[in-house]
Amino acid sequence: MKNLTLKLKIYFIVIYVITLMAIFHSIYNGLLLNMYIDYINTLFFIVLIAITESCTVIFKNISFSTSFAIQLAAYMLFGPLTTIIIIISGFSLRVLKSEKGYKYILNTPMYGTVFNYCVLVLTLLLGNYAYIHMGGTFLISQISNNMLQIIIFSTVIFLANTFIISMLYSLMSKKNMLYSFVSNIKLGLLNIVIMAPLGILLGNVFNLYSYGGVILALMPILLARYTFYLYIQTKSQYVETLDALMIAIEARDRYTQGHSKRVAEISVSIAKELRYSEGKIEQLNIASLLHDVGKIGIDDYILNKPGKLTDQEFNEIKRHPFIGYNILKDIKNLENVLPIVHYHHERYDGKGYPDGKEAEELSIDIFIVQLADSIDAMATDRVYRKALSHDIIINELRKHSGSQFHPKVVEAYFKVLEKQRKQGEV
Repeated sequence: MKNLTLKLKIYFIVIYVITLMAIFHSIYNGLLLNMYIDYINTLFFIVLIAITESCTVIFKNISFSTSFAIQLAAYMLFGPLTTIIIIISGFSLRVLKSEKGYKYILNTPMYGTVFNYCVLVLTLLLGNYAYIHMGGTFLISQISNNMLQIIIFSTVIFLANTFIISMLYSLMSKKNMLYSFVSNIKLGLLNIVIMAPLGILLGNVFNLYSYGGVILALMPILLARYTFYLYIQTKSQYVETLDALMIAIEARDRYTQGHSKRVAEISVSIAKELRYSEGKIEQLNIASLLHDVGKIGIDDYILNKPGKLTDQEFNEIKRHPFIGYNILKDIKNLENVLPIVHYHHERYDGKGYPDGKEAEELSIDIFIVQLADSIDAMATDRVYRKALSHDIIINELRKHSGSQFHPKVVEAYFKVLEKQRKQGEV
């Protein structure tokens, strides 16, 4: 733990202690009920957990695993004590593939492994407490009488797990805890909604048909995992393709390399401050990456001209939003990106280009990218001037808020800067 910050060390220790307290509380109050311990069945479910945990899909700092279905089935079949043994043992046997090779229990930090154990045990004990106090029973034949309790059990585990992981992510990234929690709930809700019914199905199938039935029942679970994996791969490859496209375009202009990515980073930070949904943030990120795609149709001589542009040359530059719009207009699923590409040089006072539109005619998304574009332009060296200092950029934003820039967007950006200043990032 020596490489962790003090806050992270304290947080880890707090989770360790709370988990121990929850274990003692459950033992003292007789909450660790157990139907029976069958070593063959227990081993079978341990193997299932190990396999499903090894197939975990990670997206935006959230782990999507099909193992909750196995956990829920084990809980209904065997009770909380055996389930704890199953999930701890299965988790210990998992092998995850990463870019740096394979990760398993022997090559991961012990403090992290113990933390993961605590999350698994603590959330199950909390769910178990709620399940028992709501009158839940452990007779698989009476599962229809326990549907409400199972929903509560699954919800408690989901919320507790999301809270603990969101707090960890917030401490590591220095991001707002509430925002992390809400974002992670949205990302993880689909996983729990799908896995809980499959867990109920798995428990019933095992009760009726034993091992063969479970293997058959696992097919839709593995299919769900594979479908989500393909979705994540497609999303990742899509964004990577956009990045590669913009790198290729920006390579023509040595003064703006990395510009689109920086514009995307600024735009996303403003969108988060404005409490945009994950979906809208993703759209804005894509639009920011593509906002200058139309420059592919502008002559290299104009893009890299070391002196001042003539009126004719500047008029040619002003065509790039329209060129970008025409390039992208027939591509599926970019409908929400097109207005931003087309109008990112419009102004709040209606004096921008290409159409001189009034602010009321444009969405605030356009002004987010417009501001981010201007900020990065001022902050980087250009052929006709050196990069402006941070203080000068701030003064420029204040000066032109309400004329060139949307006041609400400028205000949001200043709040982003203030939070970064408090966190020591600027």
